[in-house]
Amino acid sequence: MASTWLDFWQKENEFDDSMSTNYAYFLARVEEYIPLSKKTKVLDIGSGPGNLEDAWHHRIAEIHGLDISKRYNEIARAKHANHTNVYFHDLPADDYLNFQPVKSQQFDVIIVMSVVQYYRNADEIKSLIQSIKELAAPGAKALICDIMVGGSVLKDIASIIGRSLRQGQLLSMLRLLVRLRFSSYYEVRKENGFLVLPKQEWLEIARQVGVDARFINEPLTLQQERQNLLIQF
Repeated sequence: MASTWLDFWQKENEFDDSMSTNYAYFLARVEEYIPLSKKTKVLDIGSGPGNLEDAWHHRIAEIHGLDISKRYNEIARAKHANHTNVYFHDLPADDYLNFQPVKSQQFDVIIVMSVVQYYRNADEIKSLIQSIKELAAPGAKALICDIMVGGSVLKDIASIIGRSLRQGQLLSMLRLLVRLRFSSYYEVRKENGFLVLPKQEWLEIARQVGVDARFINEPLTLQQERQNLLIQF
């Protein structure tokens, strides 16, 4: 039984077959803020089974995924075995802010999708943004998505259901929510919770690191209650 978020993501879980729904919503909106080209080099922090790589590998120059789950990286590498511009790197589960595998590189686009709610504190957020700054090429853009800034879990669930209904995905989302309630996810969430930081605290952290950051008004994922931070270099 998983006891921490790190344990949960190392094992087969209920999100394996459902991430693509959230990504479809995200991909339909993200390019208003993150333009792509054949010269774009992308870093995907928390790449999971490679949903972003599935969508973008043929449209950009290069994409690198970072994840603590060796299982997800094996799945993603198998899917992209024939794509020479796609790379997946293992992060140590006990040192997941150590981006050593890509330290010598710079990226035009950096995406952090639905990851930071599993971080432990504001200091880890500061370390993340500092690392993003170090990895960003001149003129780069970074997008940290699905940030929990307040509200309740019930409001979060209600927003997901509402968006799923409008996207014609209500039944599949309800099935997922029921499965989560009776899975280790529910127990891990009760024990560890989510990281929730107010918007002003995020902006203050960005100021301390010395980056230009703002929140996007439009929801970019199915979780309408959550926020998305755009950083420009």
